[in-house]
Amino acid sequence: MQTGLRRTPTGPKPAELEAEQVLEALSDRACRRILTTLQSATEPMTAQDLSEACDVPLSTTYRKVEQLSEAALLDETLQLRANGTHTHQYRSNVESVTVSLSDDRGLEVALGGDR
Repeated sequence: MQTGLRRTPTGPKPAELEAEQVLEALSDRACRRILTTLQSATEPMTAQDLSEACDVPLSTTYRKVEQLSEAALLDETLQLRANGTHTHQYRSNVESVTVSLSDDRGLEVALGGDR
């Protein structure tokens, strides 16, 4: 028997900070590789799975999935098993990112197509 616990971001974020986090994550090659791998995956993937699929060291993978999670670009689920073990699984939660800049609102990032 497995039970999933979904990790949700804590507290509201100022829009400007959120936009910067998204842009910073998307500017990183390893983050983009992880995100595109998750986009094409049919099932959530573990950090180990992502490390192997993306040819990124496991320690780097953990840092990058944390960065992507904080930028609201992926969801993290904790799978609890009957034998007491657990594993984190990741899934992309966006299909598109739109960036806009205006005088009155500043920089805005819209995440579209929640999966």
